[in-house]
Amino acid sequence: MLQPSNLILLTKQFPFHHREQYVAHELAVLSKHFDHIYIYPHDHFGKGDKPTFELPGNVEVIELNQKIVPASKAAVIISFLKAFLFEWIHTHDRMWLLKNLRRFYAIYATQFALGNGLVEFLRNKNLSQQNTTLYSYWFSASALCLSILRNRGLIQSFVSRAHALDLYHEGWGLLNERVRVLPFRYFKQKHTDVIYSISAHGKNFLLKKPNTLNKVEVAYLGVQDFGLNPDKPNEKFTIVTCSGVDDNKRIHLLGEALSAIDLPVHWIHFGDGPLKEMALKSVTGSQVQFDFRGQTSNTDIRNFYASHHVDLFVNLSRVEGLPVTIMEAISHGIPVLATDANGTPEAVLAHQNGKLISTNFNQQSLCNELMWFMTNIDQLRNMRIKSRAVYMERFNA
Repeated sequence: MLQPSNLILLTKQFPFHHREQYVAHELAVLSKHFDHIYIYPHDHFGKGDKPTFELPGNVEVIELNQKIVPASKAAVIISFLKAFLFEWIHTHDRMWLLKNLRRFYAIYATQFALGNGLVEFLRNKNLSQQNTTLYSYWFSASALCLSILRNRGLIQSFVSRAHALDLYHEGWGLLNERVRVLPFRYFKQKHTDVIYSISAHGKNFLLKKPNTLNKVEVAYLGVQDFGLNPDKPNEKFTIVTCSGVDDNKRIHLLGEALSAIDLPVHWIHFGDGPLKEMALKSVTGSQVQFDFRGQTSNTDIRNFYASHHVDLFVNLSRVEGLPVTIMEAISHGIPVLATDANGTPEAVLAHQNGKLISTNFNQQSLCNELMWFMTNIDQLRNMRIKSRAVYMERFNA
């Protein structure tokens, strides 16, 4: 008799809050391939929070962080020193690593204790490792937790995704000036059985690092099919952006560029963030109708795409992995203008389903690209067809 197949999925906070909406797409598929799935929101410590997302019937949430299992301090120190030495040998910035030894120890000790809680859960549930897959959705703290357990011989194997912030981090000074070396990058690379990069760009980046040969694969994230965007143009050219409102996403630059173009346009933005006022003030031209929708559920956004004509989706990020928002837009057959950051060119094929602009673009080049889309309606129709084709080939969940 076959034993039930189990999946332990470590997220950051999903199914709580809104930041990992794309996990729901994958979970809908995973739930059909495993008998039982246990979601461990690894960074969630909020007692009494109610899940934001509806889960399949065979999915259960476990909140092990409410009771951290203590560990022997001597055992933690010995384990940490071995891992830290391994990291020190491979890192490109040894002095920075040494200066932050205490901080790295605190990170390691926390994950050591959280790992004890996970092992206790596995034992209490009597989950056989032969029939249980351990899967870290991020190549960050949860992957470190599993790496420590693997190094201690308490689990046999695990796999992890690698996105962007958990992959290219030390090159992204604008996001966190304090982090010049990704914590325990090489230790995690050594102990993860398979690293599933969300882009070919990420895979190639990882293959340049030690301990990754023959263990890195590309596994694109996918999104559900909500149907085609209505192909009936509005009175005004309609642009949509969907993102946070911050220094990385730079949506205020779109407002400035549209204000400099003497063509009527309706710009709709989904999302919120600290630079909301800057975004609102960026629109100075009367020809620009700016509709700031703020934080909006993923379902409402997808339903909007399915029922309201959109001419162009725009992403002006400095840094990206491979944006889910772009996958969603092209699934509806919407053309895209985006920066050429990291994995984005794998979803936006230049001059086929959209156009790419340098991450270091100036306002004139952005204006030129926007004017091209707004004045080449016939070519835009062909791009709509190609957008849908790219989605069906690469990003259908």
